[in-house]
Amino acid sequence: MRIPCAKLLVSLALGLAVPVAMPSVSAAGEPATGSEAELQARIEKQIEEIEDRFMTLQEQELELSMKIMQAQQKANEGIENPGKAAEKLAKGESGGGLRQYKAVLISCARQLQAFNRRLAPVLKSVKALGRDRAKAPDPLKARIDTLTARVESKHRTNLNKVAHTYKQCAEFRAALAIYLSVYKNTPAAERVKDNVLIENIGGLYDKTGDPRKALLFYKSLFDAKPAKTRYTDRTLGMKVAALYVKCGDKRSAVGLYRALYEALPRDKRSANEGKELIKKIEEIEGKSRQPGVRDDKKRY
Repeated sequence: MRIPCAKLLVSLALGLAVPVAMPSVSAAGEPATGSEAELQARIEKQIEEIEDRFMTLQEQELELSMKIMQAQQKANEGIENPGKAAEKLAKGESGGGLRQYKAVLISCARQLQAFNRRLAPVLKSVKALGRDRAKAPDPLKARIDTLTARVESKHRTNLNKVAHTYKQCAEFRAALAIYLSVYKNTPAAERVKDNVLIENIGGLYDKTGDPRKALLFYKSLFDAKPAKTRYTDRTLGMKVAALYVKCGDKRSAVGLYRALYEALPRDKRSANEGKELIKKIEEIEGKSRQPGVRDDKKRY
């Protein structure tokens, strides 16, 4: 099988397997029978076709990524402090180039979505190929697994890019819907480790007015931390406590703020970190109280 030089270079750069003609063998390493040889030949052909289509899409994606990067850079130059753009847009502001910035980013997100739709048939072919995996010899199983992982990873990465772009221009509901689709289609063993995805979903639930679901995701991050170091993550802990307040659970909020305070080194309890936690407790309790003093009548 001949591979054009340009595509060979792309294959090597992307780490794709370059098909090599090999004699058909069974899983046990013995010469394959007629029916086994036909199956292996069919699987090899499918793998090669999918790899070729995937490589072509990778080339197209590279061109699209360059165009999008240039468009986003130009949009950023048209506004002050792009990092605050989503916050301003969420408040309803549209002046100072913000309207044009949002239009550009929405266009970029839609282009990325259109590209991902072109990837869908390849993803479908990979899943169909997986049904023959059990019948394939070990070398072909390895190629199927590698190709499947690459295509599925690219699909998730593209969806994350789309969601992030929507998030940048305050299209929070659109971003949330996409992040949730990624979450639901990721194996449970993998998604529980994806802290960035979980935090994005929690934050977007909060921004779209659903603090209970936001609390569910943020608390899963908090509870996943080792018990000994859980309360040293003050930023995450305070986010969870603030969501308790939004959900009307002030008791849990005070208990968490207290635990965060007690986890501070003693020299920081009188510094800004400790003062901020004291202020939060006082705001909830409605009166001044020393966080270090226990109240036997209440159990936080």
